[in-house]
Amino acid sequence: MSFNWCFIGTGKIARKVAKQVMTIEGHKIVAVYNRTKEKALSFANIYHSKVYDTALEAIKDPDVDGVYIATTNDTHFSFAKLCLENKIPVLCEKPITGNAEEFKKLMALAKESNTFFCEAMWTWFNPVSLKVKEWLNSGRLGKIVSVDCRFTAPMLGYKKKNSRLSRLDQYGGVLLDLGVYPVRYVYELFGKPMSIKTKGKLYHGVDVFNDSIFEYEGFNARVLSRMNYFEGEYCLIKGKNGYIKVPFFHMANKAIIKDKNGKAIFKDSRVKYAYQFEKAAIDIKDGKKESSISLDSSLVVMEIMDEIRKQLGVVYSCDQ
Repeated sequence: MSFNWCFIGTGKIARKVAKQVMTIEGHKIVAVYNRTKEKALSFANIYHSKVYDTALEAIKDPDVDGVYIATTNDTHFSFAKLCLENKIPVLCEKPITGNAEEFKKLMALAKESNTFFCEAMWTWFNPVSLKVKEWLNSGRLGKIVSVDCRFTAPMLGYKKKNSRLSRLDQYGGVLLDLGVYPVRYVYELFGKPMSIKTKGKLYHGVDVFNDSIFEYEGFNARVLSRMNYFEGEYCLIKGKNGYIKVPFFHMANKAIIKDKNGKAIFKDSRVKYAYQFEKAAIDIKDGKKESSISLDSSLVVMEIMDEIRKQLGVVYSCDQ
């Protein structure tokens, strides 16, 4: 199946994604827009794409089947809105907006315009994550006792002048950058928590560390992210009859289960970004308006992160 993408944003994540998108047979990047044109031209030279002076011109390229947004967090809303207003299918990087209220507006617009809209949460297009969900739903662990899901990385660049990670006006902070992954992972497996208690540390108004306890019936889940130093990335789920561990869970190539039947490992080595682009393209071509990553699930995750930020005291312009 052939599918032509427009890329809005040509930074680090876009370049990483593009390499994997090009491994999918029939997929091309035909149109590109970036605020800094020189970067767009450099990107376009690699993928033989056409560079446009405005985002509107790029998404309206007659060959474009869908748009991928990979810009800074504070611009996701405006670019996604532009696509939906023009009835152009859109796959938008996480976090899909700055807060839940922004996202509700886009959900309404997607419904009104009858246009495909999806958050690029690649973790949940991944067969490893789907296998973990299958194991849990089978009841192999018995009653869940505890969950520890964390994503930490020494992103020391946050202290550099004008780093997007520490800029409040660009919706910086570790929660929206890394923390969205453990929040989403725990939500996808166990649903919305009954309560949330959060502590953390701020730098220039954004969070560099957050540590939350999600309360569920009969157990708690610890959900942690930090960018000021490394203390691991994994999801560990303990039950009465065993455990599941997923190293590097947000992009996992394997998951481990140990229960009464012994120990088993599920592996998948395919490049992980490819799954979400392939699935989104099929859904768009089939005329679907949502993918397996539902808009309702993205909304709940935004609401959870809003509550975490509220407890930490992180306030963006979209909150005011």
